[in-house]
Amino acid sequence: MNFMEVHHYERKYRELCNKSYKRWANYRFGRRKKRIINCEEFRKKSSLKHIRIVTVSNETKNLCEQMGLNLVEFEEVDQVDWTFDGCDWINRKFQALKTRGGIQTEEKMLAQVSKHYVLLVTKEKLYDPKKTELPICCEILPNSIKLIRKKLLNYNADFNLRISNNMPIKTRHGNYLIDVQWKNSDIPEYISTVLDSIAGIVSHSFF
Repeated sequence: MNFMEVHHYERKYRELCNKSYKRWANYRFGRRKKRIINCEEFRKKSSLKHIRIVTVSNETKNLCEQMGLNLVEFEEVDQVDWTFDGCDWINRKFQALKTRGGIQTEEKMLAQVSKHYVLLVTKEKLYDPKKTELPICCEILPNSIKLIRKKLLNYNADFNLRISNNMPIKTRHGNYLIDVQWKNSDIPEYISTVLDSIAGIVSHSFF
């Protein structure tokens, strides 16, 4: 699949939504755009009620509930036909970074059971190593902070712990989120291999 095909899928996805309801709700690239005016009207007119929807995002889940869509939990499905998602950047090898949401563990689980996995991107999301300054989000075990920092220092890398209200942000699994700043290399394969090798890191945001 090339980038033109990805844009084609995005257009088809919008057309599908517009046919089902005229008020387009667009969650993409981490910037939410709500244009839903009357959810009750959508419930009456929607032709998507027969479709079962799985989401690992709380924001998307809340929106689907407002619209009366048929939501099911991830544990209830063995396979997903289509998954649509966004990312922070993507390169021409279709390696992507999804760092802002911090739910990459569940997103990777969803991707693995999906028959078709489509990332919706625009040209500004194409990866340029000279411009990429985003950190890599990792979900880690709470008692592994010292170990991971020590290991990362061997690669001239470090991280910041995600904090909210002076407390570490916890995932739904009770783990912590860190943002790794990599200084030596922008090669995704190399960074991914290193992060995968460090005990205590549950997942990272390279796809």
